[in-house]
Amino acid sequence: MKKIVALSLIMVLALTGLFGCSKKDEKPTFDGQRVRVVIGSTSTTGDSYLIADLASRYLQEELSSNFKVDAVGAGPALDAIATAKADGSTLMIFHDMTYLGISFGAFDAKYALENMVVGPRIGLNPGACFAATADAPYNTMVEMTDYLKANPDQKVRLAVEAGGVSHIAFIAYYQWVVETYGQDVADRIRVVVGGSTAEKSQMLWDGNTDVIFADYTSLKQYTEEGVEAQLKMKYIALLDEVDGLDIPTYADQGISLNGEPFSFSKEFVVYLPKETPQELVDEIDAAAKAICEDQKFIDEMAALTYKASYLSPAETKTHLIEKRDSLNELIQAAPSLDVLTEQ
Repeated sequence: MKKIVALSLIMVLALTGLFGCSKKDEKPTFDGQRVRVVIGSTSTTGDSYLIADLASRYLQEELSSNFKVDAVGAGPALDAIATAKADGSTLMIFHDMTYLGISFGAFDAKYALENMVVGPRIGLNPGACFAATADAPYNTMVEMTDYLKANPDQKVRLAVEAGGVSHIAFIAYYQWVVETYGQDVADRIRVVVGGSTAEKSQMLWDGNTDVIFADYTSLKQYTEEGVEAQLKMKYIALLDEVDGLDIPTYADQGISLNGEPFSFSKEFVVYLPKETPQELVDEIDAAAKAICEDQKFIDEMAALTYKASYLSPAETKTHLIEKRDSLNELIQAAPSLDVLTEQ
């Protein structure tokens, strides 16, 4: 009998130790993890990198991990999320080009939102913009269109990136010009396909384009006093309102879509591979919510003219799909970029 009691006691102690050890050793998925954060840009000066880098520094503190941003470009970033292990070692932080690229046909449908995990939204950039050389004979997009109307022998070239936010911004403007000024004026608005902000800026300086699409913050240094004349730029439109800036937006200029003022803020979202466990998604979600409530993160984002803006994964997915679907009519009605491209 004593042997049975002793054996039972040993088993209880062993099980208690086992479960106690298991609970003790349990740790967050990201704890100590090295995380590669891919972005859909190759530039380290534009909003994609600046927001991903800033958010990553805060997220890694929340998750006790080591985040490193990898500026690989849109195609490689989408492929990375499609092929990476669903273990938290690879994330993507990117804006609306994630779904617009598929809507425009620039990327394969296998990269659709439905084929990845849409995580939390962490920020907004309302400062996507068009800019021209400082000596351009117009100060706004509307003035540029009036210039074309008054000078039928002139044309303007806009450098945009195919399949992205600049593409949607361009066709919204182009369709408005067709409806408001007529096809003759619209036909003299041409596209020059560009890539990174640095690439498009160089195209502007070299005289290979007249207007470029970029981010307010990334171009700010070229708009300030003291900049060399050949490098100086001016903003001619923002896509949305930026607190504290007196630069006319599309809406301010009367540029509309389906009779409604057109505005567009880039939404920066965390994406994960399709089979990512829910527990891991919950961890990144909790961390994203925490940093978006951190006043230091809010202030650092604001200093770059960006906004910390949290939305849960479920809300983000629903919102982005609705946004994607609402833009599809515009995309399908617009001419192909091949037709609009400067030859």
